Amino acid sequence: MKLGWKKRLIIILGILISVTVMVYAVLILAMDKPPMAEFTTCQGLLGKAKRANADVYAPEYYQAAEKKYQAALLEWKIQNENVFFLRDFTKVKALILSAIIKAQEANVSGGANRNSLKMNYLKEVELLKSKLDNYHDVFIHLPLKVSVRKNYEFGKLSLEQGLNAFNKGDIMLASKRLNDGKVKISVADKEVNALLKDYFNNFSKWQNWFNTTVKQSALNKNHAIIVEKIKHKAYLYYNGKLSKEYDVEFGRNWIGDKHYAGDKATPEGMYKVIKKKSSGDSKYYKAMLINYPNDEDLALFNMNKRQGTISKNTRIGGLIEIHGEGGKGDDWTSGCVALTNSEIDELFSMVAVGTPVTIIGSRISLAELLN
Repeated sequence: MKLGWKKRLIIILGILISVTVMVYAVLILAMDKPPMAEFTTCQGLLGKAKRANADVYAPEYYQAAEKKYQAALLEWKIQNENVFFLRDFTKVKALILSAIIKAQEANVSGGANRNSLKMNYLKEVELLKSKLDNYHDVFIHLPLKVSVRKNYEFGKLSLEQGLNAFNKGDIMLASKRLNDGKVKISVADKEVNALLKDYFNNFSKWQNWFNTTVKQSALNKNHAIIVEKIKHKAYLYYNGKLSKEYDVEFGRNWIGDKHYAGDKATPEGMYKVIKKKSSGDSKYYKAMLINYPNDEDLALFNMNKRQGTISKNTRIGGLIEIHGEGGKGDDWTSGCVALTNSEIDELFSMVAVGTPVTIIGSRISLAELLN
């Protein structure tokens, strides 16, 4: 039986439709698909890295991951503009895989760098604290310029601000504050070190005076007073051994020797008590007068006059005492050595006229002091 042309046409159209559907099905099944799961993974890793501040602590990896991620998105967009069965996501997959690797590296390296920064920061903090402790223990007594003191105070404030930021987890701000403080303290240290280096040119002379005084105390089995300017201490020795220690205050310009009357400097040298003044005999609570100027002081004074470093009308001065009314926490005397009233009472009761009084800059070297 022959089919009519209409039926044959319907059958042919049906076959064509079936074939077309099958072809589309095959194309759909065979077509390349975008790496959706990989994009989700990369987004998660980038978010984690950002929260951990990897953009700060591992910027090279974080920026590379972001760049690869954006490039993958752009390539995806380009492929979506093609007919679906012509889309090729091979490059997209390669880019997003590279982005994932870089994001993982950003997380790992960022954490490691952050920990390293924390460790380095804490080490630097200890060094800066040491400098500031040294300043407050020793340098705070130095007759420094206002600008130098301000630099030390700035360093202290910067350290405190940095530690506050560190405790809040902001390592970068903490490091910045630390570096700001280090710069200021470095400037201050430079001036202080220059001042001390010049002052410590007399160290060998101080050592000799110190050793001689202690030996004489042991030999004569008597008391001796040693005043150490740099530490602002007075030490009472008996029979060559240290028995008492006192905090003391000096003239405002104590660093260096005394050169003339009114220079507000405390003399340096080997002296002795020549008079003890009880309450009422002295303008202070109690006092022990020493024999400044001695022969060395007079010789230096006359040489300075001849050389013109001091005026010919200048007097050498005198009336240098170890007296009471100290404990003010500042250098305020006209060149004397001041103790508190209770301490001058104690010292006064143990010291006799003729007791050696040696005034030095330091018992230890500059290197030891700075360390």
